[in-house]
Amino acid sequence: MAYLYGVSVHGIQEFIFKTNKLQEIVGASEIVKEIAEDFLIFSNYEKEHKNILLNAAGNIKAIFEDKESCGNVVKYFSKYIQQKAYGMTISQAVIQIDKNTPTEDEFKELDVALKTQRNRPSIPLDMSLNIMELNPTTAKPITDKEQKGEDKISLDKASKQKRETYLEWFRSQKIDKEDFEKSKELSYISNGKNKIAVIHADGNGLGELIPNLKEKLNISLSNFSKKLDEATREAFDEAKSSIKEIRKVILGGDDLTVICNANDALIFTEKFLKAFEEKTENKLKNKLTACAGIVYTNEKYPFHYAVSLAETLCSESKKHAKKLREKEKLDFVPSSLMFHNIQSSNYQTWSKFVEDELTITNDKYTIRCDFGPYYLNKDNEPLISDFLNTVAAYSCEGSPISRLRNWLNELSKSSNYSDDLLKRINEMAKRSSDWDSCIMEKNLKEFDKELSNKKLIIEKDECKKTPIYDVLQILSVTEVK
Repeated sequence: MAYLYGVSVHGIQEFIFKTNKLQEIVGASEIVKEIAEDFLIFSNYEKEHKNILLNAAGNIKAIFEDKESCGNVVKYFSKYIQQKAYGMTISQAVIQIDKNTPTEDEFKELDVALKTQRNRPSIPLDMSLNIMELNPTTAKPITDKEQKGEDKISLDKASKQKRETYLEWFRSQKIDKEDFEKSKELSYISNGKNKIAVIHADGNGLGELIPNLKEKLNISLSNFSKKLDEATREAFDEAKSSIKEIRKVILGGDDLTVICNANDALIFTEKFLKAFEEKTENKLKNKLTACAGIVYTNEKYPFHYAVSLAETLCSESKKHAKKLREKEKLDFVPSSLMFHNIQSSNYQTWSKFVEDELTITNDKYTIRCDFGPYYLNKDNEPLISDFLNTVAAYSCEGSPISRLRNWLNELSKSSNYSDDLLKRINEMAKRSSDWDSCIMEKNLKEFDKELSNKKLIIEKDECKKTPIYDVLQILSVTEVK
């Protein structure tokens, strides 16, 4: 007789992105990362122990061979984590199993038990009463004050924990002391236009793969989780090798959430998707793919909204890629990404963004400006590399990009007038000595065979679309070299 134990940590995103203070975001992400190490201590297991089936990103599954050791973890682990990270809660569940190798049905039974436990209300440790003074940033009870110059900053328990953990992380990274104060704020990693990027990436097809690991990969869940986690971390390290202004927030399993300088976001994400495919193929002998969402925003924009939109864009990218897999009968979901530049102060759903900001209706047509997703490597679909080349070409001196911005504005008024304006733009571009319109023509053809200098609107995804808005988005938020 053995015991299959499961843990699910809730409120991780809210805990990390409660404020826009970079030091608190990094500190919170380090606390979340330490949960895996804390479990090893409480369970008396080593990192490579065969009984640890999953231990990443706040999800834990492990086998205990005796009731007492399992009971001690159930009794004390949840309390420890909730005291270490005020605001997070934990669901735990245990089922008895006959052997030390759980069956698929036993895993399903554990998942059902965890979902049931999650639906039971829990009282947060940082609950407030009306008589308590609250931190205006987090609306949580003030427990401490921190001196900043001549002023004192009010801190709740969770904010204090995050700042203390950030200080430990900072010392471990051996960052120059001169950068310490600057590195506490998001402005430390924003570009010259005060723009940052939030990137969320997630692996494809794991829900279909994990129940059939033995059959498809001849590997246990424990080894698969370990190798997948290693592949994701190595892919991140490889992608960020030449990027200084980047902070990982969530990195584990097949999940990645990072904040970086807006200038580097597209290139980093392309490198990560490519490295993720290579690392998983090397470690698992089976290439896995991933999709990503990128949100460009001002450093003062509420972070939890930006992260939520990045996750939505990642999901939208997956949906498009899955439709391609079904349509073309592919063996895998191809890697892709979508991005959006938040320009309004109010948060909206992605469908609302598309309706309000990315749809142009004139006297003849309705044109969509969300040209993506952009794929890592997929025939007959726009590629990330080709899009980057197109952006670079339009950023050159003498480019008609400002006139194309006018063309987009006129497109919403009159189809005929916008067509005439595009003809004049192309005639002027041909006479320009600073910009080669023939090279641009080849670039657009590489991007999509239907595109050209004369034809910037094509049929795609069962509607009319143009990539010019996406090009303008990137040029408006980045300092393209």
